[in-house]
Amino acid sequence: MEALKIIPATLQDATVLFRLMQLYYFEASAWSDEDILPEGLYDCDYADVEATLREQPRWARLLWLDGKLCGFVLVDDVDFQGRRIQELADLFVLPKFRGKGIAAAVVTALVTPETGQWLLATFRDDLRAHDFWRRNLPKMGMAFEIPVDGADDATFNRLLIRAL
Repeated sequence: MEALKIIPATLQDATVLFRLMQLYYFEASAWSDEDILPEGLYDCDYADVEATLREQPRWARLLWLDGKLCGFVLVDDVDFQGRRIQELADLFVLPKFRGKGIAAAVVTALVTPETGQWLLATFRDDLRAHDFWRRNLPKMGMAFEIPVDGADDATFNRLLIRAL
């Protein structure tokens, strides 16, 4: 793979991240059933993106491949099964850059033995993404399990992942 850089997003990147998130929501609308708002945007508020970047500096990372912006990853700290756990909340690679191992490189850079177990969710109807993770996590050196209370979620398929 070419030179991938995973760069923490700053407050100055809010506009770029917001625009990438609109593309992500557009693509995900096929599975999320989310409608576009009357003003022509998906339900992602720019002020919320700014506020989250300000309050949670480790929340977003921009992905660059050979100097070209190619996507983003959002990491949330969530309550799950009575404990706090990091979640790969959203991982988006622009279509032009898919198939180059970017998602795998991002996951292996973030999910290390030192970071413990993570939550990874895909839209239940996004069978391609769900199959991708189940097929490729072992190749990335990741163990995964389906959480007991994640099996009944109507919106998401959830996996608990950890680096071996």
